[in-house]
Amino acid sequence: MKLPAKRRSLALAVCLATQLLLAGCAGVEGTPHATASPGANGPTGATVQTTAPAPGQTTGTAPYQVRQPVAPAPAGPWNSRISPASQQIPSFASLAPAVDRSIAFAARKPAQAIAVDKPGATLTWGQLHQALITFRRILPELDRDPSVLSKYFTWTPLATETLLTGYYEPTIEVSRTRQGQYIWPIYRNPGATGKHHSRDAIDYKGALAGRNLELGFAKDPIAVFFLHVQGSGKLRYIEDGSSVYALFDGKNAHRYVGLGRVMVNQGCFPEEEMSMQRIRRFLEENPTQVRDYLTKNPSYIFFKASQTSPVGAMGVPVTPHASVAVDPGFVPYGLLMALDGDLPGYPPGTGPGVERFTGFIMAQDTGCMRDNHFDLYLGPGEKAAHQAGLMKGTAKAYILMPK
Repeated sequence: MKLPAKRRSLALAVCLATQLLLAGCAGVEGTPHATASPGANGPTGATVQTTAPAPGQTTGTAPYQVRQPVAPAPAGPWNSRISPASQQIPSFASLAPAVDRSIAFAARKPAQAIAVDKPGATLTWGQLHQALITFRRILPELDRDPSVLSKYFTWTPLATETLLTGYYEPTIEVSRTRQGQYIWPIYRNPGATGKHHSRDAIDYKGALAGRNLELGFAKDPIAVFFLHVQGSGKLRYIEDGSSVYALFDGKNAHRYVGLGRVMVNQGCFPEEEMSMQRIRRFLEENPTQVRDYLTKNPSYIFFKASQTSPVGAMGVPVTPHASVAVDPGFVPYGLLMALDGDLPGYPPGTGPGVERFTGFIMAQDTGCMRDNHFDLYLGPGEKAAHQAGLMKGTAKAYILMPK
């Protein structure tokens, strides 16, 4: 499905990040770690060294450690365990804006047309719209007593287990001007004349330098690379602490190549270790190979600055721990569901092996999901980056059916 241009930023992010993960490895956290000395026309990548984070800046990575043993899955049914804490939100009432967005979407659909047709779960758009309105109304009651849900809904499990992955919003520290270690540009769209250049030509040969296209300059080429993989993020300027969203605004003419699969095929690490953290660890331990590996993917993303957060494919902002990207041919946008599965534990190396996630979700974005594959939006921050980088497991999803 071709999406309107204004809706492609998060959809592209979901698709690229998921391709990278399912191809064998995910990206790396979007926090600066490595710098390189520049050449006359831009960064050369010839010498890259690991640096400590700036004061007050978190890195999002930790030494590669074995996490604590995984606790047994909870024995009770999801509906007896669900709470704001199990969904990692302050209250069920805080879901109201996300539910309102799904209500508005469903209201625009033909009321008698079929929205959901799954074994044990058939809903028209009118019925889905009314279910969302009911759910919105009882949110404060759910905060007092989650069992209230059973008065209004039954839950129908999807016939197969759900493949569960995650995506997040990276934040990168940047300078408005090229200075010191801040040498890696984040570019605006150069127009047709610049789109034939590859990643190597742009990042290491200065193909777009001198055209005043830079939104900012980062310290870390790896962080910039995976800002491209996520497709959008936030830039925080060192000059005054202000920030802007960097939203997807087109790409060059080169095809996308999954870095994770390339690195596994070349023996960088075994397939069972694949994660976004593992890629960063390899690149930091082998700084002379950073340019060689990053340029294996010649595809390049261009950005535009915005004060408005990215929107999902449904055309509305996505909500951490509540919005999922889906295959809209499998379940429709706006659908109200419950999800019960595991997220990677945090902090790495010292936290639990997993965190159980049990919560209410809505289909509000898409990417390259196929069939029963949900990509949970985790929001910004170090924890979100860590969990998104490791997530690739199964969960159980339920459609909430109005009584």
